[in-house]
Amino acid sequence: MNDQASQLSFLASGASADLFDIGGDQVVKLFRDSVSDEMIAREALTSARAAASGVPTAAAIGRTTWDGRRAIIYPRLHGPTLMDWIRCNPIRAGWALDRMGVLHGAMHRVPGRTLRSLKQVLATDITHGPASHALQRSAIAYLDRLPYGDALTHGDFHLGNVMMTSGGLVVIDWSKAAVGHPAADAVRSEMLMRFGIGPNDWVTRLWRDWAAARLRRSYAAVSGVTASDISQWRPIVALAWLRARDAGRTPAFMRYLAKALAQAGLPSLR
Repeated sequence: MNDQASQLSFLASGASADLFDIGGDQVVKLFRDSVSDEMIAREALTSARAAASGVPTAAAIGRTTWDGRRAIIYPRLHGPTLMDWIRCNPIRAGWALDRMGVLHGAMHRVPGRTLRSLKQVLATDITHGPASHALQRSAIAYLDRLPYGDALTHGDFHLGNVMMTSGGLVVIDWSKAAVGHPAADAVRSEMLMRFGIGPNDWVTRLWRDWAAARLRRSYAAVSGVTASDISQWRPIVALAWLRARDAGRTPAFMRYLAKALAQAGLPSLR
C-alpha cells in the first residue's frame, strides 16, 4: 500500500480494489494494476446511468488517479453489506432475500443501451474456457438461438454487492455490467449464491441452496422471467463460469452444469 493510501481510513478490500474513506462523506476506490481501464470506465459510467434511471446505487462522482493508482470517487454509503446484515439478523433472511429479488427485477426494467453485449461476453468466456471444441461449438450455436434482451444486467449481483442502508437496499460494483436478457443475470446470481466462494460446511450449503431458491422465487414474482427462461440460460451461464472462476462446492456445481447441459440437449463436459 502506498504512503498516501496508508494515511486514509481503510474500509474494505476486494479482488479488484481497496476502498478508503477520504472524508466529506466520500470514499475512493483504488484499483489494482491487473484491472483494465475498460472495466473501470464501465463501472463508473454504469453506476451513473443506473442511478439516473432510478436504480438505488451510489453514482460515481468521478474518475481520478490517487497517488499513482487509478480510482473512482463515490459518495459514502453507510451500512453493512446484505451478507453481513443477514449474519446479524438471520431470522429476517427471507425478508431480505425477497427485497433483493424485487430490486433485481426493478434493475432489469432499465434498458442497458450502449453497454457491451452480454451474449458476446458469454460467447467469449465459453470460447476461452476448458470445454471441448465440440461442446463449445454446440453451446455457441445454442446461444445464438437465445433472445438478446435489452435489460441492464449487473453480472455480479450477490449478497456482498448489495448494501443495507437507512434508505433501503443499494447496489454496488457495476464492473461486470452488460446489456442482455434478464434471465441470464438471474442465473448468474443463482450460481453466485449457491457456488460462489465462501463457507462450505454442510449447514451453510443447505442455507445457500435455500437462499438461492428464495431469491429466484421473489425475483420471478416481479420480473416476468419464467422458470423456462431460467432453464434456457442455465447451461450457457454455467459453462461460461468455468473460464475464470473456481466454483466453491465444485462437485455440486459440476452436477448443476451437467444437468443443465443435458436438459438443453448439449454435449456433456467430458
